[in-house]
Amino acid sequence: MVSAFDKTFKLGVLLSFIDWFTFNVVFLLYSLYIGLNTSNEFFVDILISNIAYFIALQIVTISLHHRQAQPAKVLSNTSRTSAIFIVLYAAILGMAGYSVPGFYYSAVITLIVFLATSIERLLLRTYIKHKRSVGRNRVNTIILGTGQMEQKIADVMTNVWNGYNLLGYFIKTDADSMDNKATDEKVPYLGEECDIIPFVEKNHVDELYIGVMPDKLKEYKALMRLCENNMIRTYYVPTISYGEFRNAKVKEFGDIYVMSQYSEPLKELRNRIKKRVFDVIVSLLFICTLFPIIFIIVAIIPKITMPGPLFFKQKRTGYDGKDFVCYKFRSMKVNKDSDKVQAVKDDPRVTKWGLFMRHTNIDELPQFINVLKGNMSIVGPRPHMLAHTDYYSQLISDYMIRHYVKPGITGWAQTHGERGETKTVYDMKRRVEKDIWYIEHWSFWLDIQIILKTVSDAIHGDDKAY
Repeated sequence: MVSAFDKTFKLGVLLSFIDWFTFNVVFLLYSLYIGLNTSNEFFVDILISNIAYFIALQIVTISLHHRQAQPAKVLSNTSRTSAIFIVLYAAILGMAGYSVPGFYYSAVITLIVFLATSIERLLLRTYIKHKRSVGRNRVNTIILGTGQMEQKIADVMTNVWNGYNLLGYFIKTDADSMDNKATDEKVPYLGEECDIIPFVEKNHVDELYIGVMPDKLKEYKALMRLCENNMIRTYYVPTISYGEFRNAKVKEFGDIYVMSQYSEPLKELRNRIKKRVFDVIVSLLFICTLFPIIFIIVAIIPKITMPGPLFFKQKRTGYDGKDFVCYKFRSMKVNKDSDKVQAVKDDPRVTKWGLFMRHTNIDELPQFINVLKGNMSIVGPRPHMLAHTDYYSQLISDYMIRHYVKPGITGWAQTHGERGETKTVYDMKRRVEKDIWYIEHWSFWLDIQIILKTVSDAIHGDDKAY
């Protein structure tokens, strides 16, 4: 039987071929469009471009078929591949004695290659996710352990889009584990630790996830030998519950390897500069073009519908836990509870025009001023009222981690179902989980993905925008 690893490898080869074909089509069409002088020059150009693109693909591999690969990751790799390609293409042409393309030509061909391969890769990613959802290209997995971390592993695997086929779980052979036996009916209970070897011998398993320390070393070594002989990949699930949301990184430490608790891409200076430059450019463009028009409209209607100031200013918790004044277009009647009570569904304080602004995110637009001032970023965890920070930081251990980066006008949590009122502590905990995920997985293209999703939500409306 062909292993899941081998199937994934073959899929990667097929996708590379499709990617190479897409690249050649767009490069050929553009070369014909600009018109090269001789057939010999045309042949050399095509040959060198293919060599450059092949090398670029070896440096930045295609990731669209990787399970749980986000569109942002796909676009990030595509942009890097396109940039490396044009550099190699120009360098090889120069070394071969041919004229090096100018800035305009290089910029245009890079953009064309990026757009074409991005569309192709995103379409292929959607197709692969669909195939996995109907049972194709699946990975058979089993889990040893039933703790909180193992449950999170199971949650990922039971999402059909990720392409896993979770056969079930085993528990550690002791009384305590029996008490912690998972109750999720979607995940079959397969037995105790001692039942794993007979199960693996009789069933096709691709991956084993271990979340508990086995009792008997001899049986554990026998299980590892069985996995190795049957090409079963083995993964270890951290048991430190405090690190449950961390994107841990392994690094070499002398003769051993140690694992950091979490990663933080925006600690790197180049990433912070990249994010800040993007924030400033986009904010200036918006404030100098669309904002004046929106401002005039918003300034007129509230004067008629709700007397009071145009702007709503409120102190909120920002970067590094420091307070700042957040700007919004006022969407409520003036009231004394605005600094303590969240907006709820059918809130009598919200006017009809205010409800429209909240539904379309118009009320948030003055925060581009906060972005220019450096208090906020376009994308990041949403800033909370000071009262909420005081309250939830005492109840949720990871709450303050969301302030490791600047708060945003929009964020990963808000575009993934965690917008609006938090009725329970668990609601806020889910939001904090997604905020921390964003902090640990930040990339330029993830920000672009979130911005596009925000625009889409504003056009189609959000049920939680009240």
